[in-house]
Amino acid sequence: MEVRRREEEERTQEKAQKLGLPYINLFGMPVDPAALLLIPEENAQKLGLIPIRKQGKNLDVALVDPTNQANNKIIENLEKQGFFVSAFLISPSSAKDGLAHYKEISFTKEKEGGKIEISPALIAKAQQEIRGIDSLKAQIKEIPAGKTSELLETIIAGALKLECSDVHLEPKEKEALLKYRLDGMLYEISSLPLEQYRLVLSRVKLLSKMKLNIRDTSQDGRFSIKLAESEIEIRSSSIPGSYGESVVLRLLDPKTISLSLNDLGFRQEDLEILEKEIKKPNGLIITTGPTGSGKTTTLYAFIRKIMRPEVKIITLEDPIEYHLSGITQTQVDEEAGYTFAEGLRAILRQDPDILLVGEVRDSETAKTALDASLTGHLVFSTLHTNDAAGAIPRLLDLGANKGSLAASLNLIMAQRLVRRLCGCKEKYKLSKDVLDRISDILSNIKHPPIEKVSFYKPKGCPKCNELGYKGRIGVLEIIEVDDEVEKLIAQNPSHSDVLEFSKKKGMITMHQDALLKAMEGITSLEEIERVIG
Repeated sequence: MEVRRREEEERTQEKAQKLGLPYINLFGMPVDPAALLLIPEENAQKLGLIPIRKQGKNLDVALVDPTNQANNKIIENLEKQGFFVSAFLISPSSAKDGLAHYKEISFTKEKEGGKIEISPALIAKAQQEIRGIDSLKAQIKEIPAGKTSELLETIIAGALKLECSDVHLEPKEKEALLKYRLDGMLYEISSLPLEQYRLVLSRVKLLSKMKLNIRDTSQDGRFSIKLAESEIEIRSSSIPGSYGESVVLRLLDPKTISLSLNDLGFRQEDLEILEKEIKKPNGLIITTGPTGSGKTTTLYAFIRKIMRPEVKIITLEDPIEYHLSGITQTQVDEEAGYTFAEGLRAILRQDPDILLVGEVRDSETAKTALDASLTGHLVFSTLHTNDAAGAIPRLLDLGANKGSLAASLNLIMAQRLVRRLCGCKEKYKLSKDVLDRISDILSNIKHPPIEKVSFYKPKGCPKCNELGYKGRIGVLEIIEVDDEVEKLIAQNPSHSDVLEFSKKKGMITMHQDALLKAMEGITSLEEIERVIG
């Protein structure tokens, strides 16, 4: 077999010399997927003409029969599109090697507007067959190696079924790991052969409008999945690693932002404070917390609460995750010079009433946001601090004027998300030491008698995928900026100064709020320890 192949290549090389064409052997040679997209696989198969390399408008094509007029017409058509085409002669066996690369892209049937469709039948199948993590693992293992389209659709359908927020694909030395983030926790679902993973990665990059031949730098993209009743946007991100590119898909389900303030799990007293503050015509409202603590969802809930036709609302986000009708959303583009600071200045020239600034990252953004809140605008934004008390010293560190900060701040809140116990939860008794510790933490606030409260721990059932938890709920702490807090700000306080002062004024901390929810049987002490400490 090898001898015949070598003889065939030698004959083709001699033929190339007679025709005055360069010769090439595609065996083991990488082919640019972006070039393959220029000629449909059916035409390439029929004519033995394969686009193999595309650099700008320079295009290399390999062909078996240069005398075929159909080939010449395709090349002429490519030249009319502005390509400078260079032709190479290949053998029929070499053509088969080149055509094999179409499997990387042939399963990608892109719909209008960069959207793909997952049929309702596939989702229905997932609903019936994917009963939990174990059944999903089994279904993925049963998919044949060549069914890349089915594999990716099953991965996404499974993510939707299990209500996961992110899909992680991580290549290792001998395999790639598939992981789902469910209610904030990462679970390993399955492993894929590296060759199969590379095909999945190629499809993700194509759908996301990423560059397929760029593998040594990070890339970001997005695509949409059109379902029967809704449309799910997927934000994709790839980074290079030791064993290849890792990719994360974030599923942006519009149901997430349809939540009202009442749905977020905040206590009634906190809801009354929030609703009062967001109705004010001006001022600055800051929410703090790490990535994944629900800040964006809360800010969108604020916007939905106060949105009305006569009020102009503009957002500045990085990136825009969810699209809200009735408001103007803009996105930061650092490479183009559209930073948070520059974007905020531009937004203020658009005569807005309410601003949502995704994050205060630098002194210029902080100053501009404060100035906006002092000149008749209501401004919502976020900070990356551990708690509400940390926001004031952080803003002062960013160069905020003490007087401006005291006058502009309306409210500071911090939040986390803890997992809800599933209905299968189990009641258990706590030791006296633990009960005494809880009583001590709650000593400065009103709470039910500890001895009359039941505490629960996770168990696991099919409804919660045997995890013991289903869904998440917010825990919150709030600092209302009144005259006393304004005087404190003027003293350039430290984090501990603000925290102790707020506690004396009766602030319920996130830890206390979480414990109150544990006492209601909503979450577990184990979960509180994991999230808050």
